[in-house]
Amino acid sequence: MRQLTRSGRSARGFTLIELLVVIFIISIVTSVALLSISHNSNKQLESFAKELTQMVTLAEEQAMLSPNVLGLAFEQRTFYFASLQPAVNNKKKTWIRLQDSLFGKRVIPDPIQVDVVVDGVRIGLSDSAENKKNPQIVISTNGDITPFKIYIGKRGDKPRYVVTGDADGTVVSKALS
Repeated sequence: MRQLTRSGRSARGFTLIELLVVIFIISIVTSVALLSISHNSNKQLESFAKELTQMVTLAEEQAMLSPNVLGLAFEQRTFYFASLQPAVNNKKKTWIRLQDSLFGKRVIPDPIQVDVVVDGVRIGLSDSAENKKNPQIVISTNGDITPFKIYIGKRGDKPRYVVTGDADGTVVSKALS
C-alpha cells in the first residue's frame, strides 16, 4: 500500500487565521463603502431641504417687492412657483406657472420623496390636471404664507428633514431624529 505524503507548503490550504484576516479586511472595506453611500444620500437630503427653504424665502421677498401673490405647487416628481393673475374681462383670477430659471419647474431628485402637509392635512401629490389648477401653498404680498410642512426623505424610508412654513412667513428647515 502506498502512503500519500504532503511535502512542503504548496500542498497545504489557508490557515484559519489567514481566512479570518481576509474576512476582517473585506468587512472593513464594505463598512466604509456603506457609510460613504449613506453619508452622500443624507447630504443630498439636507441640500434639498436647504435649497427649498431658500427658494420659499426668496419667493416671499419677491411677492412683497412686486405686488403679486405667488404660489408653490408640488406634483409627484416636480415643484414650481406660480403667479396669481388678476381677473380680466369678467374672467376669474388664474394661476400662471412662472417660467424663469429661479422659480420655474424643478425636478425632485430621484431618491428623494416629499410629503406635503398644508394646514394639518396631508396633500396627495399627482400629475393630474385637477392638481395643476391651484398651488397648494399661497404666498401673499404682505408676507403671510399658507402654513405647511414638507417632509423630505429617501423613497421608502422615514423622513429625515422637514421644511416648515408658519402663517407669519417664517420658513425653516430642520433635521428629524
